Amino acid sequence: MKRIISLLSLLFCIILIVGCHKDNLHIANGGKRIWHEHTIAIILPMNSGMDLHWERTLEWVSKNFESAFVNQEEGVRLRYEWYDENSADLAALAKQLSRRDDIEAVIGGVKSVNAQIMAPIFTKYKKVFFTLATNSNLIRAYSDSTLWAMTESDITLCEILLSKVVNYKGKSVALLVSDDSYGETFVDWFSFQAKEMDLVNGGIFSYDLTSLQSISEQAAAADVDYVICTPSSTDDIRTMLEAFNKRAAQNLRTPRPLFTDVAYGMNIISEVGNISEGLEGVTYCADPESGFDVSYGVYFNSLPTLGESQVYDAATILGYAMWYQHLNEGISLNEAIKVIVDGKDYHNGGWMPENMRDVIDELTAGKHPDISGACGLLDFDSKVYTNILCTTYCHYKVYNGQYIILDYNTSHGGYRTDSALANWNRLKEHMQEFDYTANKINYPDLEDKWALLVAGSSGWENYRFQADVLAMYQQLKSCGYTDDHIVLIMEDDIAYNSNNPYQGTIQVAIGGDNLYYDVDIDYHLSDLKAEDIKSILLGDKSDLLPEVISSTENDNLFVFWSGHGYQNQLCWDEQFQGLSTKLLRQTFEEMDRRDNFRKQLWFVESCYSGSVLQACEGITGILAFTAADANETSKADIFNGVLGVWMSNQFTYTLRNEIANSPTTNFYNLYHKLFVNTLGSHVMLYNCDHYGNIITNTLEEFL
Repeated sequence: MKRIISLLSLLFCIILIVGCHKDNLHIANGGKRIWHEHTIAIILPMNSGMDLHWERTLEWVSKNFESAFVNQEEGVRLRYEWYDENSADLAALAKQLSRRDDIEAVIGGVKSVNAQIMAPIFTKYKKVFFTLATNSNLIRAYSDSTLWAMTESDITLCEILLSKVVNYKGKSVALLVSDDSYGETFVDWFSFQAKEMDLVNGGIFSYDLTSLQSISEQAAAADVDYVICTPSSTDDIRTMLEAFNKRAAQNLRTPRPLFTDVAYGMNIISEVGNISEGLEGVTYCADPESGFDVSYGVYFNSLPTLGESQVYDAATILGYAMWYQHLNEGISLNEAIKVIVDGKDYHNGGWMPENMRDVIDELTAGKHPDISGACGLLDFDSKVYTNILCTTYCHYKVYNGQYIILDYNTSHGGYRTDSALANWNRLKEHMQEFDYTANKINYPDLEDKWALLVAGSSGWENYRFQADVLAMYQQLKSCGYTDDHIVLIMEDDIAYNSNNPYQGTIQVAIGGDNLYYDVDIDYHLSDLKAEDIKSILLGDKSDLLPEVISSTENDNLFVFWSGHGYQNQLCWDEQFQGLSTKLLRQTFEEMDRRDNFRKQLWFVESCYSGSVLQACEGITGILAFTAADANETSKADIFNGVLGVWMSNQFTYTLRNEIANSPTTNFYNLYHKLFVNTLGSHVMLYNCDHYGNIITNTLEEFL
């Protein structure tokens, strides 16, 4: 009874507080807030219940956005006009909307073929057009115009799909592709990307409406491990699945089909029917860290459909820009959007009402906040403003009649040249330059190899660091390293962690091999201090340190470190003060004086890792790759929804693939692969001038 009384008292207090808060706000603006209404045309698929999804999402934006003006005497209200993308005469509609001054912007075009009809008209009349279309030619054609693409191009999607093939250890792949504007991006890039990933190209099977069934059957009979399927419609999906299922039912070798984003949507399962069970593929989605999908489920008791998070963010960006226009008379809406997405003054945490309020308050104060949304960071290239720089993709599968998410990936940016113009500009401007004519350094003959592997962070939430170190450990052992020449340091607290539903198992990828077997762990983090790393590298044995690196001037040393980091520190578990730049420099200098190494190769996956590994500069024989430069954070990769953890890191994921697939690669090629595949930070290479020519020196002598 006392507990009930206490709860009632608490509830009463909350009501009083909320009531007082509302009264104060009412007094502050006198109850006479002036609203400026702005109308946006929405052109999206409205059949099969899709209208409900779009309408409630955009009304959600409006509701949240209005609450953002709680501290302002004026505000912006968003209103919408609705049109069905599937039934409207899009060319006529685009002309009509372009000529209407009361329609300030348009959001629409899920299908690339439809966006290509509307884009030239809207850009001609300078009508702002936010689209979900992903055709690369569309994006390139209207760069630096009034077109704003809310996802990266299908070059990235094709790359992510092929990376799934590699991740699943597939060796060969074919493409089943529609003969239309949606399919052209995949046709243009599939062969190039497959070759770059060392996948056997099983051919491109292109179909039109009259040949879909026969071409699908040919693709299902292809002698490959996987087929990337790019349907243009729900009917295409059904026909493709029927071809693959028919062959599998005959117990014939059947490739595993992986579908594009077209096969993800709340209408797909009901329209395709029972044959959709097992349907698998990759689609763009909300950033899982934003919490959009979770909140959506709470509000609407269902999952969002394809593109809802992008539509939410598009409307939000427009709302911010319209408010900025109100504050700065004479600026066009398109220019206002550029100002909004260029903001760097303050990092706004997301898409919720309180985040919107902070942005509105900052804009009103003359500042330019760095905005985030349901999709994550809302960054566009600052030169051409064509499409968003970073898209989150989810790997989906239909299970028991519902979509489940297997993992998440951000776009890597690798294996492409001018895929997304913004990304290509980034590559050209920020890649390091090297002296390819560097003099050869005379090293003594190689006699032996040693390795130091350190997972610098513990705990279930840091799963990825120990998983990555174990993956590297198993790779080195497969290359011939023995446990007496590997010093392995990790806390070993995740294999049998109470949060682990697969007791005794550690994986680095969804469905991957168990890495926790035949493991010889030399030290737990909690048994050592960061300072002990110096003694281990110098080979100074003691009762505390019986296992050390006993290398000589004829031996190579391979070091992989994965964990958290800060400026000039590689953290030691929860301790901020870990392996410092100063301590590492002292260690390198002492190792050099003692001649206890021939060459050292370091790979460090941590935030601000460049600030620490700069310590090797000027010492002959040491080469260091870092996941980030001295001022950047590194990024996690492959989110496991079942485990609730990130399973790997982008830099390390690429490194492991290169070790497995290209063990003889030279260091320049390795740097290039690591750089273009690590999104959100700049991979750095240190001490090239004191190591030798990075084109003639290769990874092979360490493996």
